[in-house]
Amino acid sequence: MKILTLVERRADYSRMRPILKELYIDPFFDVHLVVTGICLLDIHGSDIDYIKEDGFKINAQLEMFEPNTRNTNASMVKALSKIMSSMTDELEKIKPDLVLTGFDIGANLATTIAAAHMNIPVAHIQGGEVTGSIDESIRHAMSKFAHIHFPATEDARQRLIRLGENPDYVFNVGCPSIDTIVQTPLIDKSILEKKFNIDFSKPTILLIQHPVTTESSESKRQILNTIEVIKDLGVQALVALPNNDAGSSDIIDEIKNSGLSWYPSLSTEEFINVYRNIWAIVGNSSSGIHESSTFGIPAVNIGTRQQDRERADNVIDVSYDKADIKAGIEKALFDADTREKAKHTHNPYGEGESAKEIVKVLKTVSLEGIVQKRFYE
Repeated sequence: MKILTLVERRADYSRMRPILKELYIDPFFDVHLVVTGICLLDIHGSDIDYIKEDGFKINAQLEMFEPNTRNTNASMVKALSKIMSSMTDELEKIKPDLVLTGFDIGANLATTIAAAHMNIPVAHIQGGEVTGSIDESIRHAMSKFAHIHFPATEDARQRLIRLGENPDYVFNVGCPSIDTIVQTPLIDKSILEKKFNIDFSKPTILLIQHPVTTESSESKRQILNTIEVIKDLGVQALVALPNNDAGSSDIIDEIKNSGLSWYPSLSTEEFINVYRNIWAIVGNSSSGIHESSTFGIPAVNIGTRQQDRERADNVIDVSYDKADIKAGIEKALFDADTREKAKHTHNPYGEGESAKEIVKVLKTVSLEGIVQKRFYE
């Protein structure tokens, strides 16, 4: 089976990585990997280098974003248009048997739409989840264009079925980023402390706060509130720069001016091992929802970006208000009951076997006739 798949952000690479490992070692599959999006941008850490270091063959690099420009709602649309055109050319050239896309981001949406129009079956990872931002619309739109579905929870599976997807093609496989956590080898804590100039025996947070596209004009105020609280509390913080959705330029400017330790990106091994040693994750990344309970730490979820997404009991939801953020972080770091509960929280997104389950389905599912979709009742 010839499969075309793609990576556009560090967040989707962490989920695609274990799947790619399974696909590459199985002679049943011929994988064509496209790298695009912010993985090609220096300001976001050029994550393509990490993909190369992991030994994956990159078949094509497709530019999506204009470098050195402010990120706006309009620039997102222009990038979507650009990658849809170039990905259509790639699909014409490769003629894959199936396209594997995922999640709720632009290049994956463009690829899903293009493949469906070209009568190429599409398998979509992690549909059916509920959130805020433009991600909500992108995710459900991709589900309606896709033919095979790999949701991460039973709740998401049932939602896809209610959206009219054929239950025979909706497989609850868990979240593949949990696979990455399980598979990543340990790095000695002292090595990390030296590299990041940090003492993990003291309260330490990882901050990942992305813009909310439907609130892009508020991005500066939102991140400033978070930064001011962290500085007032005087706790150690490592900051990962956000994605490049509308409003991200303001967030990046304020992070760089904050005096906090920030990084454009981290390798998968560094990110996972930092995660293993921090006291809490703060912000609005899906990582706080999908992954933090596997590490047994609290997650302070700020604002609306992850609203109503299924989560474990370790998640503390707060508003953008500084007093609310402060109370949430203090609870995560210093409340003994909260921290103890987080250690024993069950992760609804799985135990780390997603990639094997996805590959098993891809090897056995019939592709015959599935591109002729209809609302299933």
